Amino acid sequence: MENVKLNMTDEITGKKVERIIDKTNAMKSGSDAWILGDEKSQRERLERWINERGNDQHETILTLNNWEFV
Repeated sequence: MENVKLNMTDEITGKKVERIIDKTNAMKSGSDAWILGDEKSQRERLERWINERGNDQHETILTLNNWEFV
């Protein structure tokens, strides 16, 4: 498990968008190491990535549908 595959929807066109990004984007910093956290924490971090980077990179507004670690 090195990456996370995001399944998103382009809110402008309605098309499905798939993107593979580094798994650290779903992780949080613990006291000694990066940790994955629970599903809610993962979603928050992935949605933050979408808002800070994904929307600009895809030049649209993306909504996270689901994700899986690959």
